[in-house]
Amino acid sequence: MTRIFRNRIAVLGIVFLFWGCSKTEEIKVSDILIQNIGNEGLTIPLNETFLVEASTAPGNADRAGITYKSSDEEIFTVSAKGLIQPKQMGEAVLQVKTQDGSRLNDERTIIIERPSIETIEIEGMVDGYLIVGYNLEQKVMINLLPENSTPLVTFHTDDASVFTVTEAGRAEGHLLNGEANLTVRAVHNPDIMITCKVKVLDLTVEDIVVPADKIMINAMGGTYNLRRDLTILPAIASGVELQYESSRPDIATVDEEGIVTAKGRGDVQITVSSKDADPVKKTVNFFIEAELSYEGWTATASSYSESQGTPGAILVDGANPFWHSKWAGGEEPLPHWILVDMKEEHMITEIMINRRNFNNDLRKAIIEVSRDGSSFTQVGILDWGSSPSSDALRYASFAKQKARYIKITVTESNRGRVASINRMRVYGASE
Repeated sequence: MTRIFRNRIAVLGIVFLFWGCSKTEEIKVSDILIQNIGNEGLTIPLNETFLVEASTAPGNADRAGITYKSSDEEIFTVSAKGLIQPKQMGEAVLQVKTQDGSRLNDERTIIIERPSIETIEIEGMVDGYLIVGYNLEQKVMINLLPENSTPLVTFHTDDASVFTVTEAGRAEGHLLNGEANLTVRAVHNPDIMITCKVKVLDLTVEDIVVPADKIMINAMGGTYNLRRDLTILPAIASGVELQYESSRPDIATVDEEGIVTAKGRGDVQITVSSKDADPVKKTVNFFIEAELSYEGWTATASSYSESQGTPGAILVDGANPFWHSKWAGGEEPLPHWILVDMKEEHMITEIMINRRNFNNDLRKAIIEVSRDGSSFTQVGILDWGSSPSSDALRYASFAKQKARYIKITVTESNRGRVASINRMRVYGASE
């Protein structure tokens, strides 16, 4: 029995000795580092990916695993292996952490920008040539794909005696009927390029055919592409650049592409001219309504008949619904009022009131405006008198002023004490 006990003690001693000799200290992670992204962060095009390289120190740490995370996965996602996949343009933070419980981490700001160029197209080719005007500078029109690509390209000519081209892509012909080559390259990847033949021709404009009728722009801030409606003669000169000028920039502006933008109510003339030494000039007439948008506006009233429409009906097109003073259960006495809140200040210059269709009950109304809803300024008195229902519109025109609130006070009716209004329209002015 004593011998068995001694043998067991010996075995246990060997086990403990072996265990003590085989046990080693765990090598822990002391640092984590993102290797291929600087402290300033990284910008990645929307149509590209990026593989993050990260490591831990020391290199022989027992638990050296790394996890990757995006602070906003609507901007970019990142895989378990560190592959960043852009989702939309914006900014988010890449977070890199250890897996050993030490809570060591590193992070970088990632900006997702417009996509990089994949394809370049040159627009306006004629029979395989890009036509450049003799002694006439014009912009080389290109199309970059995908849409919204970063527009970083370079332009090159292989014979400057035939034509030259600036860094901004403006080409000018120097040798009449001469031919040379134009090359356009993507800055981020010079292998993405396109080359086309260029021919230098006389592109002197002989005539510009413009619309004969007056053109109307209804909405304040609305636009009209005038260049689209112009015919340049001869046809070979149809792609040349033109100059545009507005007679009243406070009513409408026009940019170098011929886009007319409504700024205020009234008539305006846009002059179109060629860039030749002896330019052709034509004038196009516009009327700018400059009607404001009524989105979000609200209206209250001294009374209304709910079966026919709320006060806000005067902000909506159509014969129905419309505002009508209360009549069911007893008419409300004159005067009646409607107060319109535009929710923010607008510079305005005219207000139109349209009586209810096929009805002439509205006889006279006072129009007032206010910036604060407390102090009002009268800007017009609209008087229909006893005119027939077909005579429905009246305008209050006044010097432009800022206002948030519009108050319509009906003081007289052709039908006892009741009154109705179908529509109000408000027209803006430039600041």
